Amino acid sequence: MPLLLLSILAAIAVNIIISDVKERKISNAWVLLNFTVCLALALLLDVFPLWQGLVVSLVTFVIGLGLFRFKIFGAGDIKLLMGYSVCFSFPLALTNLIEFLLVGGVIVVAQLGWAYITAGFTDLKKRGVPYGIAIASVSVFNIGCLVFGKAGL
Repeated sequence: MPLLLLSILAAIAVNIIISDVKERKISNAWVLLNFTVCLALALLLDVFPLWQGLVVSLVTFVIGLGLFRFKIFGAGDIKLLMGYSVCFSFPLALTNLIEFLLVGGVIVVAQLGWAYITAGFTDLKKRGVPYGIAIASVSVFNIGCLVFGKAGL
């Protein structure tokens, strides 16, 4: 069952990444579905007390609100990260944060390089950075490690 939920989570992540790259928007429907699957995984895996994941999710919301206010992250990115955060204990949440910021930094550098080649800096500034790519890929990877660790693989 956890592998099935992980597969569904990966399929949702692919759709979220495609949406974020094309439109720079993450649909609330995808975020809600993502949260539902993550909550089911958190309950099923029982790796840590669920309250830790809920606290991490709440802290993510509070910090994300500030980042959204200063236009650093979009609202969809914050909601997406909140959904994934339900599956994380405190140490794993910090690891996930560092990893997705590193991957996000690589995406920013790649976009800046592309903008330099095509002279599209104004378009880059207007459209923003699709952090959903980094958030979804790193979070699904870390949740996958939880699933396979729990399965003993």
